[in-house]
Amino acid sequence: LGARCPPRRLTAALLAADGAVASEETGSAEGDPLKPPEGASAGPEPESADTKGPPQTGSTPTRRCALCNCGDWSPHGQRELQRFEPAPEWPERLAGHETPEGPGQPPPEPEPAGDDLAQIGFSDRVTPVQLFEPTGHCWVHRWCAAWSAGVGQEAAGLAGVDRAVFSGISQKCEHCRRMGATIPCRAAGCPHLYHFPCAAASGCFQSMKTLRLLCPQHVAEAVQMEDARCSVCDGPGDLRDLVFC
Repeated sequence: LGARCPPRRLTAALLAADGAVASEETGSAEGDPLKPPEGASAGPEPESADTKGPPQTGSTPTRRCALCNCGDWSPHGQRELQRFEPAPEWPERLAGHETPEGPGQPPPEPEPAGDDLAQIGFSDRVTPVQLFEPTGHCWVHRWCAAWSAGVGQEAAGLAGVDRAVFSGISQKCEHCRRMGATIPCRAAGCPHLYHFPCAAASGCFQSMKTLRLLCPQHVAEAVQMEDARCSVCDGPGDLRDLVFC
């Protein structure tokens, strides 16, 4: 990219961009779009069809994303936490999963939600009971869902999110080696999967126009994507130094 292009600050740039979008859509208070309101742990619940649900009370367990394991507010740019509807075959899907302790035994306690990169994802022992509400609803960040394989945009919102969560239970992230990875590298034949925060941390190329990802091993293929060109020099240059703004 040469001296005219800024140094690589991919994670920070993504956070700033996503924070600004979230601020415009939810009408958050002026100031740092990533900073939660003073005296509160998270921003307001988004007003969308995906987030319909009972009001939260003080006795309700802390909400967390069923893919990345981060809470309502996260510094990694996943955007707002949304509540998604279950698929019609929810009872059958749940019946096919038993707890690691065996049938009839209670599932292990949920892993604590956290925003540290070391706490992204879940252990091998995670079960659907830990990730879904009894009704089959699940909570997932907007970007964690939208980038996942099998998730698509429909008139009512994102569809197929619950299926992505089920897939993530048995899929390990190439970066953190923990479960919940549902974002694939789009290079032909590549088996690598990532959590949304881990994709940026590992140096993946993320096309914000097409929501397609290329892992570090296949980042050179990004030259074929329209948004892989620097707006200053109009060339791809070293893609590892490209910043999304």
